[in-house]
Amino acid sequence: MKSSINVLALVLLLLFTACGGGEKKAGSAEGMDTGAIEQLAQRGQEIFRDRHLGESGVACMDCHTDYDEDGKNDGRVRAGHSILGAHTRAQTWNGEFTGNALRRTAAGAAKCAFQFQARGKNIETALSEQEAAALMAFYAYISPADEPPMLTWTAVTYPGDPDFNADAFDKEIETIEKLRGDAMRGEKVFGMACAFCHENGLGPAMRVVKRKVEHLPRAVRSGDETMPFFSRDKLTDQDIADIKAFIAR
Repeated sequence: MKSSINVLALVLLLLFTACGGGEKKAGSAEGMDTGAIEQLAQRGQEIFRDRHLGESGVACMDCHTDYDEDGKNDGRVRAGHSILGAHTRAQTWNGEFTGNALRRTAAGAAKCAFQFQARGKNIETALSEQEAAALMAFYAYISPADEPPMLTWTAVTYPGDPDFNADAFDKEIETIEKLRGDAMRGEKVFGMACAFCHENGLGPAMRVVKRKVEHLPRAVRSGDETMPFFSRDKLTDQDIADIKAFIAR
C-alpha cells in the first residue's frame, strides 16, 4: 500500500466521488480516518480477488490486472483491461455508466459481476453500495494517478451493446472464418488467453469446445453466458483463427 500522503489524496478523492449533496451515502468515505480508508481499500482488494463472489467461480482478477499491463507481462492475455485509474473514468462500457452510476457500479464492475460472475438478479443488485465503495477505494489506492479518463478498446460487440447489428456482426465473423489458421501458433495463443479457464474447470472442457468449434469466433468476440468477450486489442482476428485451427485439429 502507499504512503500517508497518497492515502490522504485517496480520502479527498472518495469524498468527491462517493458523496453527493449534503446527504451521507452508504459506503462513502465521509467521516472516515485514513486507517478506515485503508481497510476499505483492503476490502476492495478482497472482492477483486474473490472467486466465490458469484456463482461462476471466477474473480475480477481473472479477467483484469491490478497493475500496468504494459510494464508487466505474466504471459497471459486477459479479456478485461487493467483497473488502474478506473475510479477516475468519465464513462465505462462505452458510455453505459456515467456520473453517479460510476460510483454505484464501481466503474461498471457491477455489470461484470452480474454478467460474468453470475451474481445478483440484475446489475443493480450485483454489488452492494459498500462493495462498490470498497472497489472504488481499491482502484484509487493502487493507481499512480496519471491514467487517462477514458479507456480505449475496440470491441466488435459486447453484452448489452446498444449498437449491435446482427448483419454487421455476421460479416465480422465471416472475416475471421476466411482466415487460414495456424494450429501451432493457436496452441500458444490458447495457452495465454483460454487455458486458464478451460483447463481449470472454470469454462467448458476442451472436448466440449471442440464439438462447438464452429461457434468459437462468435463466442470470443461477443462472449457466451459467463464467458467474457475479447476486444480486438486483446485478440486479433488472426489470433482467433489460429485458436480455432488448434482446437479443430
